[in-house]
Amino acid sequence: MRFVNTKTIASFVTVVFLLFIIKNIVVSIVNLNQNSQIVTNLMSQEENAKKQNQFLKERLYFVNTDEFIEKQAREKLGMVKQGEHIVLAPPATSSPNEIKNPDTTPNWKKWWKLFF
Repeated sequence: MRFVNTKTIASFVTVVFLLFIIKNIVVSIVNLNQNSQIVTNLMSQEENAKKQNQFLKERLYFVNTDEFIEKQAREKLGMVKQGEHIVLAPPATSSPNEIKNPDTTPNWKKWWKLFF
Protein backbone atom coordinates (compact mmCIF):
# COMPACT_ATOMS: atom_id res chain seq x y z
CA MET A 1 0.00 0.00 0.00
CA ARG A 2 1.26 3.32 -0.95
CA PHE A 3 1.39 6.11 1.59
CA VAL A 4 0.30 9.62 0.57
CA ASN A 5 2.79 12.33 1.10
CA THR A 6 1.96 14.77 3.93
CA LYS A 7 2.63 17.73 1.64
CA THR A 8 -0.07 16.50 -0.74
CA ILE A 9 -2.56 16.12 2.09
CA ALA A 10 -1.69 19.58 3.42
CA SER A 11 -2.08 21.08 -0.06
CA PHE A 12 -5.45 19.34 -0.56
CA VAL A 13 -6.75 20.55 2.81
CA THR A 14 -5.53 24.07 2.05
CA VAL A 15 -7.28 24.11 -1.35
CA VAL A 16 -10.55 22.84 0.15
CA PHE A 17 -10.31 25.43 2.93
CA LEU A 18 -9.67 28.25 0.41
CA LEU A 19 -12.58 27.10 -1.78
CA PHE A 20 -14.83 27.14 1.28
CA ILE A 21 -13.72 30.70 2.13
CA ILE A 22 -14.20 31.87 -1.49
CA LYS A 23 -17.71 30.38 -1.56
CA ASN A 24 -18.61 32.18 1.68
CA ILE A 25 -17.26 35.48 0.33
CA VAL A 26 -19.31 35.14 -2.87
CA VAL A 27 -22.46 34.35 -0.87
CA SER A 28 -21.80 37.37 1.35
CA ILE A 29 -21.40 39.65 -1.69
CA VAL A 30 -24.66 38.39 -3.21
CA ASN A 31 -26.48 38.91 0.11
CA LEU A 32 -24.99 42.39 0.43
CA ASN A 33 -26.22 43.28 -3.06
CA GLN A 34 -29.73 42.01 -2.29
CA ASN A 35 -29.81 43.88 1.00
CA SER A 36 -28.65 47.04 -0.77
CA GLN A 37 -31.58 46.78 -3.19
CA ILE A 38 -33.99 46.21 -0.30
CA VAL A 39 -32.65 49.28 1.49
CA THR A 40 -33.03 51.38 -1.67
CA ASN A 41 -36.63 50.23 -2.10
CA LEU A 42 -37.44 50.93 1.53
CA MET A 43 -35.90 54.39 1.32
CA SER A 44 -38.06 55.24 -1.72
CA GLN A 45 -41.14 53.92 0.12
CA GLU A 46 -40.22 56.07 3.10
CA GLU A 47 -39.92 59.13 0.84
CA ASN A 48 -43.33 58.39 -0.70
CA ALA A 49 -44.83 57.94 2.75
CA LYS A 50 -43.38 61.30 3.86
CA LYS A 51 -44.88 63.02 0.80
CA GLN A 52 -48.25 61.36 1.45
CA ASN A 53 -48.08 62.37 5.10
CA GLN A 54 -47.33 66.00 4.15
CA PHE A 55 -50.24 66.01 1.68
CA LEU A 56 -52.60 64.60 4.29
CA LYS A 57 -51.47 67.17 6.88
CA GLU A 58 -52.17 69.98 4.42
CA ARG A 59 -55.52 68.45 3.53
CA LEU A 60 -56.43 68.14 7.22
CA TYR A 61 -55.53 71.78 7.78
CA PHE A 62 -57.70 72.80 4.81
CA VAL A 63 -60.62 70.62 5.90
CA ASN A 64 -60.61 72.22 9.33
CA THR A 65 -60.97 75.75 7.92
CA ASP A 66 -64.28 77.58 8.20
CA GLU A 67 -64.32 78.19 4.44
CA PHE A 68 -64.27 74.45 3.66
CA ILE A 69 -66.88 73.63 6.30
CA GLU A 70 -69.19 76.35 4.98
CA LYS A 71 -68.75 75.20 1.38
CA GLN A 72 -69.53 71.58 2.27
CA ALA A 73 -72.57 72.63 4.32
CA ARG A 74 -73.90 74.62 1.37
CA GLU A 75 -73.19 72.04 -1.34
CA LYS A 76 -73.86 68.74 0.37
CA LEU A 77 -76.33 69.63 3.09
CA GLY A 78 -78.18 72.47 1.34
CA MET A 79 -77.72 74.82 4.28
CA VAL A 80 -77.81 78.60 3.92
CA LYS A 81 -76.73 81.53 6.05
CA GLN A 82 -79.31 83.49 7.95
CA GLY A 83 -81.05 85.91 5.61
CA GLU A 84 -80.14 84.03 2.43
CA HIS A 85 -82.66 82.24 0.23
CA ILE A 86 -82.21 79.24 -1.98
CA VAL A 87 -83.33 79.66 -5.57
CA LEU A 88 -83.86 76.46 -7.49
CA ALA A 89 -84.01 76.73 -11.26
CA PRO A 90 -85.72 74.01 -13.26
CA PRO A 91 -83.36 71.78 -15.19
CA ALA A 92 -82.78 72.77 -18.79
CA THR A 93 -84.88 70.75 -21.17
CA SER A 94 -84.80 70.77 -24.91
CA SER A 95 -87.83 72.43 -26.47
CA PRO A 96 -89.68 70.82 -29.37
CA ASN A 97 -88.42 73.57 -31.71
CA GLU A 98 -84.83 72.50 -31.20
CA ILE A 99 -85.58 68.94 -32.18
CA LYS A 100 -86.91 69.66 -35.67
CA ASN A 101 -84.74 68.77 -38.61
CA PRO A 102 -82.61 71.50 -40.16
CA ASP A 103 -83.76 72.95 -43.44
CA THR A 104 -81.87 71.39 -46.33
CA THR A 105 -83.21 73.81 -48.95
CA PRO A 106 -80.37 75.48 -50.85
CA ASN A 107 -79.75 79.12 -50.05
CA TRP A 108 -80.58 80.36 -53.56
CA LYS A 109 -84.13 78.91 -53.23
CA LYS A 110 -84.60 80.60 -49.88
CA TRP A 111 -83.60 83.94 -51.38
CA TRP A 112 -85.86 83.32 -54.36
CA LYS A 113 -88.83 82.69 -52.07
CA LEU A 114 -88.00 85.77 -50.05
CA PHE A 115 -88.00 88.16 -52.99
CA PHE A 116 -90.47 86.53 -55.40
